[in-house]
Amino acid sequence: MKMKTYKFFTTIFSSMVLLLAMSCSDATDIVQDGELNEAAAIKDVVDLQSALNSVYSSYGPDFGGNGSGDVIYFNAIFTDNLKSGVANNGQGSQAYGFLVDISGNSISEFLWPNRYLTIFRANIALNALNNLTIESTDLDEANHIKGQLLALRALAHFDLFQYFTSDYQNDAALSIINVDFIPTIADQFERNTVAETLAFIKADLNEAATLLDPNNSTSANPIFINNDFIDALKVNIALLEGDNSSTIMNLAESLLAKYPLANQTEYFNIFSDDSNAEVIFKLSRVNGTNGIGDLFYFNQVDPDDAYLEASNELYNELSEVPNDIRFFTNIDSQSNFIATNDPDNLLLIGKYPGSGDGLQINDIKVMRSAEILLIKAEMEARNNMLVEAATSIQDLRTARVGTPQPLPVYTNLNDALVDILKERRKELCFEGQRFLDLKRLGGELNIGVDRLSVDCESFEAPCNLEANNFRFTLGIPQSELNGNRVITQNSGY
Repeated sequence: MKMKTYKFFTTIFSSMVLLLAMSCSDATDIVQDGELNEAAAIKDVVDLQSALNSVYSSYGPDFGGNGSGDVIYFNAIFTDNLKSGVANNGQGSQAYGFLVDISGNSISEFLWPNRYLTIFRANIALNALNNLTIESTDLDEANHIKGQLLALRALAHFDLFQYFTSDYQNDAALSIINVDFIPTIADQFERNTVAETLAFIKADLNEAATLLDPNNSTSANPIFINNDFIDALKVNIALLEGDNSSTIMNLAESLLAKYPLANQTEYFNIFSDDSNAEVIFKLSRVNGTNGIGDLFYFNQVDPDDAYLEASNELYNELSEVPNDIRFFTNIDSQSNFIATNDPDNLLLIGKYPGSGDGLQINDIKVMRSAEILLIKAEMEARNNMLVEAATSIQDLRTARVGTPQPLPVYTNLNDALVDILKERRKELCFEGQRFLDLKRLGGELNIGVDRLSVDCESFEAPCNLEANNFRFTLGIPQSELNGNRVITQNSGY
């Protein structure tokens, strides 16, 4: 089935200039002399690799700074993991106050254009590849590149699916617009359904899995996509679908066997880019690229430079168990803790301390085996395997504390899910998960955003956002609405 075309506007036209000049397509299909279309720009496997690199570089969950940004920033500022920092001049106050705009520097205007730009670039390269004559000696390499392009396209669609879909398990509900080819200027379409979008993403992943070469030199490097990434993304998709089958559980078990949990030293070093322990896939960031530290600091991790700090509530949870390496990783040692919930506590975020590439620069860990273990625990709980779920959480806590931890006691599904949600907060804070976790589990558990008063008062903002609030599904951005007159906006916007 041919998927619907997305109408791209300002962002996509800019990308045409950045990537390559697309051919004009009017009633007579005139091609101008000297025009650089994809056929002229991508002539061989070397060019294909350059195009693939462009797709990798365009994908930006860490993009942003100075009070606005993509999903890593948004998941922290909109929920309960941040408070106003010592150097704050109003940065983040709108999102912290639950004011979800659909224009300007809103999360919708970051996420929607960025992921469709990534998709657009992938489709440019795929279109060129399909029209190339590949020498037999280059066929494996070309297929490996194609597999990565398809997987990146799937990842971008999955991001959009998570944020712009109101009901993940309602096949007929509206989701996003699925794009598997280069759009034309005149096309306008409604969003695809949940069923169509999930089928589309899975088709890309399944095809990618047949093309990726496990013997390719990039397959062992976590900054490139390999078959383990495909499996990890399938596990994430299954979580949203409610697929807790043995097939998915076995997939998770296989990944955990290949990517054992980091020990304490390795865990600390993951986020300074000195270890790849348990990292399934990460985005490479080097000198001259985006600096994730810009999301919280003006210039560097420094007591005088933070415009956003960790919330007292998160600090309290991270410090509950002595010697939990997640406390020492997420809370910088330069912090000044005065007393529990003291408004003058200086709680500096230390998860991204910088690296040899720069003070603000760290690789972005997109998928780690710890997340797979947390998903496995949730699936076990939903399969009424409460002891197994508790054991999974015990394993994670033992790895993080460095000594054997007690087995949690879950008497029912609700107990297990509440504890797993809490553990996800500790493990994945500042990694772009908290908002999505509250969206997915909040309605079921009646847990929304519930900030401590000392934290929300730092911004003079509301402390609570009820579970199932319409804001847990993002609105289609204004730039899309301006050009696509047939698309349906999400409820509440």
